[in-house]
Amino acid sequence: MLPRLRVIQVGDIHLVRTAKTERHLDDKDPRFPSGVRNLMAGSPIKTVFRTLHRLIEQEPIASLLFMGDFAEKGDLPGFEACVRYLAEALQIGSGRRLSALQVGFISGNHDISRDLAAKPGLRTKFLPLQKAMAELGLPSLPIEQPIWLNTTEGNSRIDIALLNSCWGCGAKEFIPEEFRTEISNAINTAISQGLDERATTAYYDRQLDTPAFSNNTVQYLIDAVPKLPGSSLILACAHHNLLPQHMPRLAPYTELVNSGVVRRALLALERPVLYLHGHIHDDPVEIIQTPTGGPLVCISAPEASEGFNVLELVFTQSGLPLTCYLRPWRFDGGVFHERTRRVIPISGSRRKPSDPSLSAIYQKIVAERDCYWHALVGCAKTVGAPEPDGATEEALETLVSDQLITIENYDLDREHWIIRSRL
Repeated sequence: MLPRLRVIQVGDIHLVRTAKTERHLDDKDPRFPSGVRNLMAGSPIKTVFRTLHRLIEQEPIASLLFMGDFAEKGDLPGFEACVRYLAEALQIGSGRRLSALQVGFISGNHDISRDLAAKPGLRTKFLPLQKAMAELGLPSLPIEQPIWLNTTEGNSRIDIALLNSCWGCGAKEFIPEEFRTEISNAINTAISQGLDERATTAYYDRQLDTPAFSNNTVQYLIDAVPKLPGSSLILACAHHNLLPQHMPRLAPYTELVNSGVVRRALLALERPVLYLHGHIHDDPVEIIQTPTGGPLVCISAPEASEGFNVLELVFTQSGLPLTCYLRPWRFDGGVFHERTRRVIPISGSRRKPSDPSLSAIYQKIVAERDCYWHALVGCAKTVGAPEPDGATEEALETLVSDQLITIENYDLDREHWIIRSRL
């Protein structure tokens, strides 16, 4: 088998609210016995995390990555409750059963307490979050510079940069100077009145403080990547989206003010990059491509109560990134399951030297339309491939990445694959 690394991407959790999310049940009769109701439809967030726990115990997972917004509206006790739940429910972190699993956390705008953000020091608002993580034996959050994680499988390698996109959250410094004091005082007055939480909700929905990456974060990222192996696949993870969301958002100050700078920096690396994020509670996949560099693939995770993403990253035998299979787990009519796998090419312009087995295999598929594994392995043997099985699998994955063929029964052993030309 070709080298494969699996990463799980979990979006915004907002635990206090999502713990109360309605079950997937058209519940018209409040008198119905609660025991039977619970048997028919459990809490969505609990279903999601039960499935997560099963996957990380049963499948080889390289990294489990959380996209931020553990709390709601800067509620520090809510943040602490959420990360404690994650540690215990998934058994992750120091001293727990799955402590060896590589885990990454980043903060979101809803994790930032506005009261702390008003105090001196740009780091102040992040310190209680770090304290809560440390007390639970969980890894640190990135603050002033990226936190790097990496994992390898044979010749393949992924390097994960955890980035802080929340510098502007809660900080009055990001309100225009001309009316900064007046606006800040007005916000404080409105929130302090406690009008059924309407003012607080409005603030977090339409906050006048722009999320941003710090210059140090971007510079550290640019400086670090050239020192990594050239074949390594970069995963950059942050809470906020780099591209505008599909539905018009009439809250411009909640978007990253310097997202264009980060896009340009990632594209300037001239290598494939996956940018993973949450924030928009939607799950588009968008690819930015320049004429010279590798693709920048932006992958959003839905709110955690709706599911999560498994990214299966496939590499060539020599270790070059080839394909990302996005395996979305979502609810359908109350049933939580893995939906159809999506193919995302990530090789870009990088190619290995010409392989005669690739041409021979593709010609056979085009000629016969439907082919089976053993016949294509025989084709690789005919052209003298030293490792026919490996050459055949790599040829097929390359052709899938180029969208020239499809493989049915991909989730079964290779002997059951049905390979079809898309011509």
